[in-house]
Amino acid sequence: MKKLFLVPIAGFILSCSTPSSYELLITNNTQFPVKDAGLSIKATDLKGYKQMNQGMVPVLRDESDNLFPTQADDLDGNGFWDELFVITDLDKNEEKRVSLTFVEQEDYPEFTYRTNIRFARKDHDYMEVTTATREQHAINTETQKVWQMEGIAWENDRVGFRNYFDLRNGMDIFGKVTTKMVLDEVGTNENPDYHTFDPSWGVDVLKVGNSLGAGSIAYQYMDSLYRVGDNGPGSCEILTEGPLRSVFRFTFPEWKMGDQTIEVIHDISISAGTYYYESSVTYRGTEAELQLVAGIVNSKSRELHNAGRTENINAFYTFDLQSEDTTNLGMGIMVGADAFAGITMAPAEGAGITETYCIHLNTAQSVTNKFRFYTVWERENEQWETADGFEELLNREAILMAEPPSWSLVK
Repeated sequence: MKKLFLVPIAGFILSCSTPSSYELLITNNTQFPVKDAGLSIKATDLKGYKQMNQGMVPVLRDESDNLFPTQADDLDGNGFWDELFVITDLDKNEEKRVSLTFVEQEDYPEFTYRTNIRFARKDHDYMEVTTATREQHAINTETQKVWQMEGIAWENDRVGFRNYFDLRNGMDIFGKVTTKMVLDEVGTNENPDYHTFDPSWGVDVLKVGNSLGAGSIAYQYMDSLYRVGDNGPGSCEILTEGPLRSVFRFTFPEWKMGDQTIEVIHDISISAGTYYYESSVTYRGTEAELQLVAGIVNSKSRELHNAGRTENINAFYTFDLQSEDTTNLGMGIMVGADAFAGITMAPAEGAGITETYCIHLNTAQSVTNKFRFYTVWERENEQWETADGFEELLNREAILMAEPPSWSLVK
């Protein structure tokens, strides 16, 4: 499914008070070059460009009139673009002067797809869907009958992930050895076995079990840890799927933990050229004191390392021969230092969540917590043959998370 959620609007004419173009300055705020730097330009931040006049969509050009890879997204579903996502390479401390102009939707340029979502019903001849309700059981063999790859899967040109679309609500990793988008074909009748390494694309590299796997979430309430989504209804909706960025949302409207019933909304995004997906998590329905918990499975890991620590960002990672194909796999979680609340370890066995390093985040009702789940795999790049390579990536990413590329209006 390759679809940007833009709705054609007929009959709109830009008013004379609305600018027809803008001059912007894109800036790298760090002391090192950045490849595939991503940044968002919100429509509401463009002075004078009113929501009612968004019948056209924006493009970016440099001073030589070359197009930047961009993606105009309608994330709130109102029929108008609200964010322009941009990918560019930047030298250290570089400033790029660019022009933002508008074109008709039918004239919007096409860019190579570097992200992808696959959400397909195996029981309906692999029909793709944009929204669905979660299976009300925790039996993997039953979920496999209904959903390709047991649920929604997402990827970019570096790595892939999937979610068990049932009450397990686990996160898993696909190691990739190609930059091509491959998950449309993985787990189909023609390519059913994704647990055996395929040199044309890769393999499922993680055993999740009863852990929180690759960034699954839970909440700490009083003295207990509760896996989000292990009871009650749940749904998933694709918000946008495009060449540079894809975003979808899990909603758990009546999730119960102990004596509390709350709504949890979990948005997931992935962008081109990165080794992570980002989670944005919000809950409503209780004034009780909670902590959000993001997990890394530790069934084959000897130690949780601290890396990429800046004044504003904390990063924690494992790196071991923990891939299912017995090669090196690194997994990490990066969070803002202002939200970080500590680390615990789930028991090795027993009922509930096991074999997990738990990263705790301070939170409150209607407050959105963000964290990133990183992963690297030895077969994808020789840089990931050692822990030093992964730690170097996380060190840079922590600086970029604290000082991301920015843009400003020149005129």
